Amino acid sequence: MARLSPTLQSLGDFLTARLSKRIAYWVFVSIVVIEGVILVPSVMRRERELLNYLRSLSTAQALGRLDEATLATLKDDMLIDYLQGIQTNQVILGGAIYDLQGTQVGGFGEMPQLTLAESEQGGMGDRYFRRQQRYDAPWDMPPLRDRYVLIVRHDARGVQREFFAFIGRITGLVVIISVFVTGATLVVLRRLVIKPIMLLRQDLITAGQAIGDDSDTQTLAFASLPYARADELGDVIAAFEQMFGQITAAVATRKQSEMRFRTLVEQAVDAFFVVNAVGQIIDVNQNACDSLGYSREDLLQLSVTDIQTTHSQADFEALWQQLSPGVPQTLEGWHQRQDGSGFPVEVRLGLLVLGDERYGLALARDISDRKVAEAAQARLAEIGELAAMIVHEVRNPLNTVLLGLNSFRSLELPDRFQTRLDLALEESERLQKLLNGILMYSREPALVLEPLEINGLVEHLATTLEHDLENLRPLLRVTTLPYPVAVRGDRDKLKQVFINLISNAQEATSAGVVTWTVQSPVAGKVTISIHNGGEPIAPDLLPKLTQPFFTTKSLGNGLGLAITKRIVEAHRGTLTITSTVADGTEVRVTLPLVSTCIAH
Repeated sequence: MARLSPTLQSLGDFLTARLSKRIAYWVFVSIVVIEGVILVPSVMRRERELLNYLRSLSTAQALGRLDEATLATLKDDMLIDYLQGIQTNQVILGGAIYDLQGTQVGGFGEMPQLTLAESEQGGMGDRYFRRQQRYDAPWDMPPLRDRYVLIVRHDARGVQREFFAFIGRITGLVVIISVFVTGATLVVLRRLVIKPIMLLRQDLITAGQAIGDDSDTQTLAFASLPYARADELGDVIAAFEQMFGQITAAVATRKQSEMRFRTLVEQAVDAFFVVNAVGQIIDVNQNACDSLGYSREDLLQLSVTDIQTTHSQADFEALWQQLSPGVPQTLEGWHQRQDGSGFPVEVRLGLLVLGDERYGLALARDISDRKVAEAAQARLAEIGELAAMIVHEVRNPLNTVLLGLNSFRSLELPDRFQTRLDLALEESERLQKLLNGILMYSREPALVLEPLEINGLVEHLATTLEHDLENLRPLLRVTTLPYPVAVRGDRDKLKQVFINLISNAQEATSAGVVTWTVQSPVAGKVTISIHNGGEPIAPDLLPKLTQPFFTTKSLGNGLGLAITKRIVEAHRGTLTITSTVADGTEVRVTLPLVSTCIAH
């Protein structure tokens, strides 16, 4: 079957369009109604003209057959008999004769239904009986005018035929005019309204399919855009184009957001699981597949209890009943891999509501390393408690030994024994310091916090150190800020920190100057730096300086910087050490500021 040309196809679509049919119907009906309203008086007037013509013609024909002189002389019965002669006219069926007093004198043929009294009530004086096709009318005959009134019954079939023929002609004319005007209206409307609307409808369908199928919307060409004229329909088409642009932009943004979110989920270090109310796995990320050894397709066939072996289905259902939006639940469990091995996990489960659907979003983290670290930390804690107990048990006998050794100082001993006594006292005191340091490091720093103005603390401590270490070189140069800077800290513990750092800096250099500087606060924190120009520390040694029992000094025990770091971190601060050949060694202590500063 040959395909229709585009023009015929367009015309066919136009004629079958519901809007076209509706417009054609109402335009046609409106024109018919208007024409009917205009032409009904003409039809009625035509009917009256036909009736008047019928009466005039029949009267003229009757007068042509009757003798006026004879009519003027005849009375009553003889007049009736004489008038019967007019029935030879095919349209005259009968009549009735009334005297001037209104009394019916007689009649002939088919009697009229119109009486003299009815004809005199007003109006035309005649009556047309359409259903019976009869017409009753009084005749005006000069020979009878002063004596009688004659009402004649006419056969009106000819009038009715002519009347209906006239109506037919009028109806045909109305239909022709209505069809022509409707067609002309539709031709104009097709160009101005119908076609743009049909094209806009097709564009809407095309746009919806493109958006629904995730097609490339940049290459779409809409057929309705050339009809965006300066009228209301043009505004609708322009609004459609603007709306489509906004939708495509929103869809593109949503796709980018979904892609970014999916990328983040896929690259997350935790395993993501989306489950429904019965525990069936609906969606997962790649980390979940990798950690359990399943493919994505296989994993989506499983339920929570297939991989979470420490919880039963009843446990899951009970947990599901406890979930509410914004209130996640955290629990630990055991995930079993496809090969039968397993690992401990921490699962954070939250409720996700999407419309009428409720899902569980579970983030599972492998805590194998944490469990190992917790076990190691527990062992270290036990060792620390054991060490503290040993230190405590050793210190008391050591104090007794020191008392005994000190008592030997009062004796006169040979040089050889005096040398051994001094060595024993020196080692005992070093051991006592080591035990005190171990005991201090094994305990968490107990802080007595108060607002401290850091400039005043540094200046006061520097003055004290200058008096206590006035013969010690190098010199100490202190730089503070001209405005108060307050931190919240333990005065004695911070003194211990700075005294230890200043002592280390002065021991590390024999010449030059040790600078102690309070730097301008940045991001709610203040940094106190201590710098010396001594020999640089090797880069591989810097990370070890704050480790316990690591020291570069021949007489050190390696606990000073470790204890200092713990005190700084207990103040929610940081301690950093840098050392280069060009810049020397610098230690920075950074502490958080309080909201208000106090004067020195």
